[in-house]
Amino acid sequence: MKSGVTRAGLLALALGGVAWAGGGGPRPLVPDFSRAGDFSRDCDVQPSGAQGCRLRAPLPPVTALKVGEWRVVPGPGQVSVVYRAPAGITQASVCCGLQLPLSPIPGTDLWGVTARVAEVQQLAMTIGVFRDGQFGQDLQTWRGAQAPPALKAVPTGQLLGRVQTFGLESGLPLIGTRQLSVYTPPGWSAAEPLPVVYLADGAAPGMATTLEPLIQSGRAPRVVLVGIESAPSALTGQAYDPAQDRRAQEYLDGYTGGEAAFRAHERFLLDTVLPEIERRFGVRGTAQGRVVGGFSNGGAWAISMAARHPDTFRGVIALSPSNLPGAQGLPHPQARVFTSGGTLEPGFLEASRTYAASIRARGGAVRQVGRVGGHDGLIWQEEFPGAVAFVLASEERR
Repeated sequence: MKSGVTRAGLLALALGGVAWAGGGGPRPLVPDFSRAGDFSRDCDVQPSGAQGCRLRAPLPPVTALKVGEWRVVPGPGQVSVVYRAPAGITQASVCCGLQLPLSPIPGTDLWGVTARVAEVQQLAMTIGVFRDGQFGQDLQTWRGAQAPPALKAVPTGQLLGRVQTFGLESGLPLIGTRQLSVYTPPGWSAAEPLPVVYLADGAAPGMATTLEPLIQSGRAPRVVLVGIESAPSALTGQAYDPAQDRRAQEYLDGYTGGEAAFRAHERFLLDTVLPEIERRFGVRGTAQGRVVGGFSNGGAWAISMAARHPDTFRGVIALSPSNLPGAQGLPHPQARVFTSGGTLEPGFLEASRTYAASIRARGGAVRQVGRVGGHDGLIWQEEFPGAVAFVLASEERR
């Protein structure tokens, strides 16, 4: 998917082969909103000015799409997604920068949705269509004309650094054996004691794809990344049940029914993961050399770990942190904190801003970034290198 929409492309959208009403211009594409459900996402039931909510509006005309293809059409203060569905589809939604149900357009094989996005030309998002329980095609990226430039990303299989994955037995029944994924930068050896970032959700390989090019160019510090496998949110083949969300139980302090899992995971991190990584990789075993990070519930976990163990972690990376109940607290006064959120995920953005304001109020070092985007791995990967550089700035001067 090309970044943005060209002038020629806009002309084609306006004049191309669309359905025509007799004698007039293109027939309006009016979705059947009753087929999509989930009206809590409609703009008319959201707070005034809410972003990323669904507008009940006709869709812009589009050129003929191949079956299974979708198109993004930006407009003033809004963005639309139009999808041509295979026969027999009964339900479809758009993911991931936008997370909204698609509605069918009667008399056609098209589905679509329009979302409110005030600064649509600054929008960057991952997008794909989820239909009847599975993705219709690979996720792709779309960027508005004024969106931040894309960071170079190296496919995980082409990283110059090394990724090692191994199981680590916790000795705890609630945790069992978890996979750790450890990224070490190009040219690293155990004789080079580097700072380390401990990441929720096993995220080390994915975050290394955007970090490594900046390490190579000298714009990000050399660092070891440790991804810690999370528990599943739902068991394979079973419907999601919040009461059985083991990932949330382990990551969110105060999650209903999750106290034992949270404490067990905390002990696994402190008593097993840190000692093993410091023994095996020779990373810095000081608070100043340890960062804890994550996204979504993993971001909330990072906040909690740094607050509960201020003499263990002096860096926090909280990307789109969730804002569920819990005494997350604040890190050590000398800690450096990076946090971010997107305009299309208002609850997470507010949580990020609130956390940053609390740290700033007591004179802590914090950087808070707001992006025009959603709850999206693309944004997290693009913000991660700058986050690492910020939280380890004091280490780089040592």
